[in-house]
Amino acid sequence: MSKQTQMPHRARMVTAVALALGCIAPWAVAQASGTRTSLAAETREVGGKTVATFIVTVQNNDGKAATGAVVLRENGRDLAGAALTTEGKAEIRLDSLSTGDHAIRAVYQGNSSASASLSESVVVHPQATATPDFELSIAPTSFTLKPGQAGTLVATITPINSFTGFISFSCSGAPITTGAAGGTSLPVGVSCVFTPANVQVVAPTTANPSGTVIANMSLQTTAPAGQNASLQTPKQFSNGHGTLALAILLPGALGLGLLGRKRNLLGRISLVLFVGTVALLGTSACSARYGYFHHPPTANDGTPTGTYTLTVTAQTSNGVSAATHSTPLALTVN
Repeated sequence: MSKQTQMPHRARMVTAVALALGCIAPWAVAQASGTRTSLAAETREVGGKTVATFIVTVQNNDGKAATGAVVLRENGRDLAGAALTTEGKAEIRLDSLSTGDHAIRAVYQGNSSASASLSESVVVHPQATATPDFELSIAPTSFTLKPGQAGTLVATITPINSFTGFISFSCSGAPITTGAAGGTSLPVGVSCVFTPANVQVVAPTTANPSGTVIANMSLQTTAPAGQNASLQTPKQFSNGHGTLALAILLPGALGLGLLGRKRNLLGRISLVLFVGTVALLGTSACSARYGYFHHPPTANDGTPTGTYTLTVTAQTSNGVSAATHSTPLALTVN
């Protein structure tokens, strides 16, 4: 047997022995499984605008549902992102695509146990509308953060059919109805702030012929935090017996010294009890105030790990009619 033939066999033997002895972790030689991503779409007219609904399905090569997040992409630009359900599906609705043909693909981002994959293109055809409106887009469309980290995205408003007016931004949890504006509350420990929270779209100018306006959104997660031991009540304040003895004996001894020998015994005892009672009440009040101002912070577990679908919403109203557009945002906390 040649040396070339012996070397691979020897390498396999060394790897097997190392695995048996625990020298190499099993996952170190494991490879991510392949995945298949499919995309389907349908459009319908709602309130004078075209709503496109995209259904993304991601499966491993063994047919099991994949986990993680997907994004919709057109010509290298990400349009929206969402988390996969336990069935390996995601439903994303877009109601602000411009008029014309749009060739869109779904991109599965993969994870430590499954490789990324890309679907075939699906073409949708939003119809023209004469109603002034606007398009909302965000970049990026997905975040991967650790608890306590923050991310920043840019929300862009593009006017359609000479739209002008004020627009306000908001961020919420997954929509109550997929694709609807607004939604439920954000995940625990997650907050988002827009700067500015309101923008004004004006007629196109030479400097800004498209009339687009932007706002920055900061997405913040929360790190785990426990109680601060340095702020806990000292032992001498928390011990009721020590407080009582100190409040009575110390003022009592002082009172006895001040009374002198000429006072009768009854008067001396009465004065000692009076001074001790006043001191006890004052010390108890101090202890209560100390406990209030030095109460340790409540422990929290921070933002739980997992994959969430958030909703970024832009809304405007001219007092007669209102226009609202929303787009999904995938958040992975690990």
